[in-house]
Amino acid sequence: MAKDMLDAIYNAEEDCRQREANARAESAERVEQTKADAKQVVLSAKEKAQKDADMLFEKTAKEGKKELEKASEKANLECDILSRTADKNRKRVIDFGAIQRLSL
Repeated sequence: MAKDMLDAIYNAEEDCRQREANARAESAERVEQTKADAKQVVLSAKEKAQKDADMLFEKTAKEGKKELEKASEKANLECDILSRTADKNRKRVIDFGAIQRLSL
């Protein structure tokens, strides 16, 4: 009877050690899986951030190009106005310069 009790205790201890080893192995597997999941989440976040940044860059570049075109059109219009004004006043300026030279 005492031997049976000792065997039962021994078997219970062995069973406990086995469950503990299994729990440690499962825990280690979960830790590794969690690390792998975290790496994947970080990688996905980086990819999304890069994609968002690329899209924002393209949008900003398009907007910048439109603004540049508008500014260019405005500058061309202002140059045309100045050219027309200069054309209108050219004869008067030349005549005024000639008059000044004659009076010297």
